[in-house]
Amino acid sequence: MRAWKLHHFIGLAMLLGAGIGLPLNLAGQAGAVDPELVRGVAHVGEELGGLFLSLLKMVVVPLIITSLVTGVTGLGDPRRLGRLGARTFAYYGLTSALAIVVGLVAVNVIRPGVGIELAALSRDASLPAAVADPETSVWAILWRQLRGMIPTNPVHATAEGDMLPVIFFALLFGLFISLTGGEHGERMRAFFASAFAVMMRMTTFIIALAPFGVFGFMLFAAAGSGLDAFAALALYMLTVGVGLAFHALVTLPVLLAAVGRRSPLAFAKAMGPALLTAFSTASSNATLPLTMSCVEERAGISNQVSSFVLPLGATVNMDGTALYEVAAVLFIAQAYGMDLTVAQQLIVALTALLASVGAAGIPHAGTVMMVVVLNAVGLPAEAVGLILAVDRVLDMGRTAVNVWSDATAAAVVARFE
Repeated sequence: MRAWKLHHFIGLAMLLGAGIGLPLNLAGQAGAVDPELVRGVAHVGEELGGLFLSLLKMVVVPLIITSLVTGVTGLGDPRRLGRLGARTFAYYGLTSALAIVVGLVAVNVIRPGVGIELAALSRDASLPAAVADPETSVWAILWRQLRGMIPTNPVHATAEGDMLPVIFFALLFGLFISLTGGEHGERMRAFFASAFAVMMRMTTFIIALAPFGVFGFMLFAAAGSGLDAFAALALYMLTVGVGLAFHALVTLPVLLAAVGRRSPLAFAKAMGPALLTAFSTASSNATLPLTMSCVEERAGISNQVSSFVLPLGATVNMDGTALYEVAAVLFIAQAYGMDLTVAQQLIVALTALLASVGAAGIPHAGTVMMVVVLNAVGLPAEAVGLILAVDRVLDMGRTAVNVWSDATAAAVVARFE
């Protein structure tokens, strides 16, 4: 086992968690094991995974600040930041649009909601508080996101872990360190470079604990959910899975090979620990330290690129989320017997794109933002409850796609830098 690498241990932890939790769940349903014991084991797994997640979240904000400031000051000419930003946003817009097209095609071809019994879906549906109070329009959310980018108190934004304001302030701070120059600028640049080196060392230590956290999350998911919840939504899950798989295995690798000039297989192998951790934690923000470590140390991409592209991507680039929202809304429309026109589907696509930008990089954020997309075509917000039973599993898949898209963006942008 000395020859094993981190992603091997993470994969083994996923298999062990599912291998212990699923049989335990089935035994509990059959009466062979006390259901309280099953719930207790699931709770232990959740706590173990939550402990690892808390460690990752602990380093996210200081890592983003030190990394962004170091990356911006390392660019030299401030005009390079504008070119880097333009390329990054162009790539993010392209991949998100392609993901939405894949989702539209998958749902219109498979049509998972046609003829489905709503009663079978709604008997266990319950809306979380965040979903029960939807926003009135996607434009209100988009405007709030734009205004929220400018922090009235950077210290408060840092303490709250509010990523967009933190990124905005760190970019400006790094830019003005470069513009200040001289003794003061060099002193600040050296300070943040040293702080970033310390944060990366701390992150490396926490990343080594990933197999334990992944085991806990998989044990919780398998023991707590089992298979019953998936029966009525099997075709819907297949549709979303096919869409996510096509985007992850075809669309992004083609862009990576054709534009980034990198081997998709070699790059995927380098990103293995980050992708497996994203899948198990369902949080792109929490996975960010591991993503940055894999991109820089395993894939050989410079910090100047990764420190800008990856924190921004974990906040605004949500390919998997955008694809999922389109597929879920069209599935709900089909289940309600609504045949959306091409124009209505385009509205869904545009709204999903804008809503995915505002989705936080935390578990179930895409589900909350889906209420906005439902409102855009006149579907009730309560319809989100129809798919909550399988949301956690799909959330794991779309988070892995989000992180994979961020990583490919770093590779593509790095080629032009």
